[in-house]
Amino acid sequence: MKRPFIKFLLWTFGITYACWGGLAILIQTGVLYFTHPVAVVLHLLGGFGPPAAALLACREMRSPKILLRMMFGCNRKYLGYFILFCILEIAVVGFSSMEPNPQMPLYLVPVVFLQAALIYGGNEELGWRGTMQPMLEKKMPFWLAALVTGLVWAAWHIPLWFVDGASQQSIPFVWFAALAVLQSYWYASIYKRTQCVFCCNLIHGLTNTLLSLFVIKINVALIVGFLLMTACSIYMWYSPKSTT
Repeated sequence: MKRPFIKFLLWTFGITYACWGGLAILIQTGVLYFTHPVAVVLHLLGGFGPPAAALLACREMRSPKILLRMMFGCNRKYLGYFILFCILEIAVVGFSSMEPNPQMPLYLVPVVFLQAALIYGGNEELGWRGTMQPMLEKKMPFWLAALVTGLVWAAWHIPLWFVDGASQQSIPFVWFAALAVLQSYWYASIYKRTQCVFCCNLIHGLTNTLLSLFVIKINVALIVGFLLMTACSIYMWYSPKSTT
């Protein structure tokens, strides 16, 4: 595991930090503004660090057949679990927040979801759940692999707190990191069940969309709901029925 894992991390952080770090410098020095076309491209490219690193670090993924099977070869037997988990997340966020974001018109939700699933979040999943998590599981138990993946995932986002205009600047990093760790358990469990990276793309996109659709309130309902989802993820992982 050691050599491919280190290569994956170096490529992931190298690509992303070059793009997002460079973007932060260009914006801070007044050369660009966040919505400038060049800034948009740098922001977009930085988000593709993890999947690009997966292809560069793991030789087997360069086979179109293997890559397509990882992305879309879903174990349909467990699609019901994936759907129920999506419904549970919608219920938790909706019930705990209840207040829609006035800056998010409902007609834009499908567009935001597709963007979040394919190019602004979900696109990372080939790297995190498809590559890093399975690598770690060869050396450590699931709960620790998911924790490490979540912390690395959170740290990978750090440059965005220095990019004026990025949505991350409105979220305290501690809260963001805690959510990343919880999501790491959710998505890893879904990948274990479905063996489909694209399912992780979709639920990652759903999470990002919900965070935009509602005015998020950190209250007892949200915390208990997220912890319940995490407990369900751990149970489903260790349940004999989840063995693939």
